[in-house]
Amino acid sequence: MQTENVLSLSLAQDFGLHRGTNACSMRNQIEGGFACFRASGTQYHGTPLPGSAGDIRAFPQLATTRLLGGYDRVLWENVTLGIRLGWVLRGGGPRPDGAEGPSFLPFHGEARAGYTFGRAPFEREGWRFSLFAGGGIAQVDTAYRLTVTEDPTMPPPAGQLDNPSVQQLAVYRKSGTGFFGGGAALAYALSRRFGVSLGAKVMRMFPSGGTVLSLELGGAATF
Repeated sequence: MQTENVLSLSLAQDFGLHRGTNACSMRNQIEGGFACFRASGTQYHGTPLPGSAGDIRAFPQLATTRLLGGYDRVLWENVTLGIRLGWVLRGGGPRPDGAEGPSFLPFHGEARAGYTFGRAPFEREGWRFSLFAGGGIAQVDTAYRLTVTEDPTMPPPAGQLDNPSVQQLAVYRKSGTGFFGGGAALAYALSRRFGVSLGAKVMRMFPSGGTVLSLELGGAATF
């Protein structure tokens, strides 16, 4: 019987690749996709002094963790077309202040096309290597910790008079809620019907831009 369907379940860990200067300034929190929160849980609205302590460099940083269920249809011997549906398990940041501050989107929806190398790769045991591309709906929040120093020449905001001169903030870089990208996966078929895989995907997020690396570990059953 020829394999025509692949069901999968995987755990995906996202890593944000962002950069930002004076990330917690009012402008960056309104236009730059950043949201900064004080130890009390309220969003920060002060005026930080620019400096390296408030900067973010493009180094992989732990972001959201999600569970993904997938279905792929084997259209030809090597080509698959499918979907991924999932939910974020951890990592979503608090809702920013303001009437237009959106809540975190935990849902993940993705259409994916793939190519698996080799002759009849889904009909045999052993190693399988695939490339894939796709896009869909998702939000990735990347968490940082930054220390900010208040600008003593600026008056404090009327609704936040208790900012100390120096404080550490929880900073979230919010990316999405759309994305496109691609990646590669290495799988090992323990039998003709079941295998385990490790994949890596690069996602370009929009309209709130950003680049995200996602590692996927999972298993798949074919029938």
